[in-house]
Amino acid sequence: MGWNSWDCFGFDVNEAEVRATADFIDKHIKDLGYEYIVLDMNWYAPDWPAIKNSQSESYNMDSYGRLLPDTVKFPSSVNGQGFKPLADYIHSKGLKLGIHLLGGIPKKAVEKNCLIKGTSEHASSIIQSEIGGYRYETFDAIDLSKPGGQEYYNSLFELYASWGIDFIKADYIPFASELIGISRASRTCGRSMIISCVPYLLPEKTLKENVHMSRTGLDLWDKWEWLKRSFFMAAIVVKEAESGYWPDLDMLPVGMITVKSPREGEKPHISNFTKNELYTIFSLWYITRMPLFIGGYLPQTDQFTLELIKNREALEVNRNSSGNHQLFDFSTDHLVWTADIPGSQDKYLAFFNISDNEVPQEISVNWEQLGLSGPDYKVRDLWGNKDMENFGSGFKYKINKHGAGLYRISK
Repeated sequence: MGWNSWDCFGFDVNEAEVRATADFIDKHIKDLGYEYIVLDMNWYAPDWPAIKNSQSESYNMDSYGRLLPDTVKFPSSVNGQGFKPLADYIHSKGLKLGIHLLGGIPKKAVEKNCLIKGTSEHASSIIQSEIGGYRYETFDAIDLSKPGGQEYYNSLFELYASWGIDFIKADYIPFASELIGISRASRTCGRSMIISCVPYLLPEKTLKENVHMSRTGLDLWDKWEWLKRSFFMAAIVVKEAESGYWPDLDMLPVGMITVKSPREGEKPHISNFTKNELYTIFSLWYITRMPLFIGGYLPQTDQFTLELIKNREALEVNRNSSGNHQLFDFSTDHLVWTADIPGSQDKYLAFFNISDNEVPQEISVNWEQLGLSGPDYKVRDLWGNKDMENFGSGFKYKINKHGAGLYRISK
């Protein structure tokens, strides 16, 4: 649980914004379990508008080809201090710091033929020369079978450990060998770190063996059709979750987003999701036990979204449930999810109306479909924090267009 800078600041989050976010989390939502503050890509370069046509040349880098924080964005990193002063500030509040990592080695390091720390090898000798750059053309893929390949990743994580980094978002990783190298380096650096991966066509077995979180599907933004497709992905990937490994449907694009937009033409705005759609996104992430990373700039969060975030009863579905699954297929636009509650005979239940019909739709379930026996169960509305009436053989309720309901069923 935590916050990621991408949805609100894109390439250009700075130290003042990170510290303000840490202060907000500490004051308002740390007690709910939110603890990770993750800086997304380009923390090692000036603001994107100034460098988009000359990225690689602008990267701040040490003599070993390792990226360093941009000292204008992150002034406490001057004099080779890296992220340690910022990490110390975040740790002083009982929170944790994460950073973004692209697979490979910067082309700038290859062009300069930097020495690989702890070896006699140089950057030009460790790359997959037959592949070169990939997607992010300012990086070269690393050949982990070559001397110095693993050592480069080891040197990165040695540096990150010295800064006090707690979380790595390893982005666009298309080679299993590189993911394994990243994982190996994280396990031997002397500091415990969560590894979150955005893979490209990597086997599930490789992901489970090497990371704690794995992104599924495309980036999510504040458009209903994009949220709607998350239901189909969730029904598949929820089955892969196990202790120590979590599929990840992406950050939650809620609150104030695109303050500095990675998307052309976007302006700062409160998420375009309607109130009903906000109930839906939180309910889906809760009942599927997805990692919870807020994407909006927290100090400017609107009151309605903040109230949803701070609803402890609803959040508990995400924090303490098991056996989470969708009950029926996608033959209708009325979706039902349920989950067990460890140590209890109670059940969690979620109703979703993903239709475009303006008229609220009645969704129903009988107790047997939830694995409950006998009649007469109580229903508690978790978003409303209130008890509803007792229901005899099952439960039905009208759900608004693009809306959701989240409930606890008990005797």
